[in-house]
Amino acid sequence: MTENNKPFEVEKTFGLGVLLKLTKKNLRGVDISTTGNKFTSTLSREEMNNAVSRIMQTHNIRLKVK
Repeated sequence: MTENNKPFEVEKTFGLGVLLKLTKKNLRGVDISTTGNKFTSTLSREEMNNAVSRIMQTHNIRLKVK
């Protein structure tokens, strides 16, 4: 399995949890689960990145890092 095909997995944070829940709710075929302190999806990292980017654009969500 190549890096791009590996299932998406990331450490849990509140903000990311909200964004992933919004993504799962609005896009068909996106399955996101939580186990312990990680979020896991059946999508690859690249597919998940594209899905979250579409949701952020659709809902006019901007990332602000201080």
